[in-house]
Amino acid sequence: MKKKVFFLTDSSVNLRSVYQALKNHYDITWVYYHKKIKSELYDLGCSEKDIIFLGNNSIFFLIKLIINKIFGKLLNLKINFENDILNQINLIDKKFYPNLWITDTGSLLSKCKVKCPKATFKHSVTYKKYFLGENIFQYDYVFIPGEYHYNRILNRYPKKITELKKKLLISPSPRIYPFLNLKKDSFELKDFYKKLNLDKKNKTIVLAPTHDAFFDKRFLPKNFGDESVALKKICKTITEDFEYNFIIKPHHYHHDKLKNKTFNFLSSLKNVHIFKTNKNYDSIDSEKIFFLADLVITDTSGVGPACCFLNKKMIYLNPDDHFDWGQSDIDKNLRPGLILDNINKLENILLSYENNSQLYEKERLSFKDKIFKYQSFNDLRIIKSQVEEILDNDKS
Repeated sequence: MKKKVFFLTDSSVNLRSVYQALKNHYDITWVYYHKKIKSELYDLGCSEKDIIFLGNNSIFFLIKLIINKIFGKLLNLKINFENDILNQINLIDKKFYPNLWITDTGSLLSKCKVKCPKATFKHSVTYKKYFLGENIFQYDYVFIPGEYHYNRILNRYPKKITELKKKLLISPSPRIYPFLNLKKDSFELKDFYKKLNLDKKNKTIVLAPTHDAFFDKRFLPKNFGDESVALKKICKTITEDFEYNFIIKPHHYHHDKLKNKTFNFLSSLKNVHIFKTNKNYDSIDSEKIFFLADLVITDTSGVGPACCFLNKKMIYLNPDDHFDWGQSDIDKNLRPGLILDNINKLENILLSYENNSQLYEKERLSFKDKIFKYQSFNDLRIIKSQVEEILDNDKS
């Protein structure tokens, strides 16, 4: 009988390659808590018996959801939905007896006491405090993308080196494998440009900020001023002055912000596309827009390292002053691109890239090799070997 591996997934994209590496060898069950992921799991070939949705299988959860929706704002209620999710995970663990839990995030599963080993890939390779976070000590195994992170973690926790050397596994990063899939499948750009209503002849810039780099839940730096005014200026520079396509990919926490009437002007602009996320999380299309981009604007997001892997020209937005670079998984000096710290400098930055097509290319390639040890499809077998060893060593 095959051993059972349960995926607690924040996004189907990030564990898709892990699934491909393990599906023929283990009984895989996906446990998810964002409804939109379900269709993508079906696209992977999963059936109803292979997936478990957290949320709608608890009558108490549904009652609390209804109460919160009707009375939450009125009564200033703060209902802790996370506890419901954690309780359901524990119930699943007791009911199905998995041999291993794997997650693509960090916080949630770290709070669960399960009866088997648990491992994390984290959600992305970012400039935030993910792999350096204390919750790695609540996991039996932590998959990391290369020696850079390995050494940075050991240096952060010098008194726990013995423990860390047992739990840190340098492994292929699931974050880059969707892009290898696009290359392998000869992704047809023409149809995708048409889908986005963009001009295939133009270069394409993608703006993809994260949700917590700036003050007050902003998606642009505070010193850029009013975000709608700043975004209008950015659009003009990119689409009119340089005649590029411009794709705006808001973080899912920011998606509703662009519904504000102050951003209505975006719908009338030519060659501007606001990426419609699948409401909650990453989708396959979100990988395609980075694949076709010529230049990417981002901040502390995992978009930066992933697009350096793709050798895309980079523009970085500095996070606001609340951000602590000392807590970052990756040093701020490892940003192989130009820094946009003043909105009025965008034109000069774009001119710099136009005048020198090789600008920062050596630095991007160096970054890619420093951060991601494994970069080939054949390397996926390493994940299988590592999981096999985990299960062979498990004495629980």
